[in-house]
Amino acid sequence: MAGFATPSAGGITKLSELLIDADKNWADFGITDIKEIVAGMTKGDLLFFDGAIISKVSPGPIGTMFTTQGPGAAPIWSY
Repeated sequence: MAGFATPSAGGITKLSELLIDADKNWADFGITDIKEIVAGMTKGDLLFFDGAIISKVSPGPIGTMFTTQGPGAAPIWSY
């Protein structure tokens, strides 16, 4: 399987039926090995782009807010 595929010849009727090959190396499109990012995620995780790579941020403590530290800095959980 490569890229995107539909489960039947008639196409799909729901987005949830779309099959995506997340283990594909998308080299020319700047996307590589999405499967590794997604495999390590749990409920509440967020993704952000730091200017070079996509990074994962796990949920912060109760009562904190996801806060930007300005351009070029990674977001943090703060009170």
